[in-house]
Amino acid sequence: MITVRCDRCEEPLTFDDSFAGEKVECPHCGDVNRLPDPAETRPTDAPGRAPEPADAPRPDRAARAGLPPDDGPESVVAIVRPSLVRSRPLVSALLALAPLALAVTLAVTIPADKRPWAVILALPAAGWAALFMWATVVRLSSSLKVTNKRTVLREGLLSRSTSEVLHDHVRNIEVDQSFLDRCLRVGRVGISSSGQDGVEVQMARVPNPRRLREIIDLYRPL
Repeated sequence: MITVRCDRCEEPLTFDDSFAGEKVECPHCGDVNRLPDPAETRPTDAPGRAPEPADAPRPDRAARAGLPPDDGPESVVAIVRPSLVRSRPLVSALLALAPLALAVTLAVTIPADKRPWAVILALPAAGWAALFMWATVVRLSSSLKVTNKRTVLREGLLSRSTSEVLHDHVRNIEVDQSFLDRCLRVGRVGISSSGQDGVEVQMARVPNPRRLREIIDLYRPL
């Protein structure tokens, strides 16, 4: 049995020897810890036995890229939210111009002596404020948080659902982009793990999806 202390809450953790060298989740605080490999801690100063050369540590690709290191306490690397304007530029432009077009239409069609100028002038401001509030609610209702241990998808504003995948278990990362999406650098990202069938975590309208995949790949055991 392997017994270590959690990096975050310092509670003792006990796991079977078969988990040596793997990352496990702390049942007390949820932090992800890497269990030591017995080969790394094998004594080399026993009498009558020559010390064995230690294996070279695996280079931390994330740390070399300027990101939080793979080993150590869990920390947030990036938080991604859907981009409404970049994913639907034409629809966004039409929605932005609709309040102004309606105000101009009212000003032209209503006779000059009967025009409600206060309403006509306030209409674009009210329309843009409503569109801004709607876009903010849609944007805040979905987020993809990438840490140095896992990727977590949270959906919903009042009621919420959560799905996560440990980076060590990621089997495939899908990036779907149309020609226009590639020009605007937006697309859909799907992540599947080795323990499940199908895509577990997916989000549409992700800005810079290829950069997101590169970040996750830095923490995968490739």
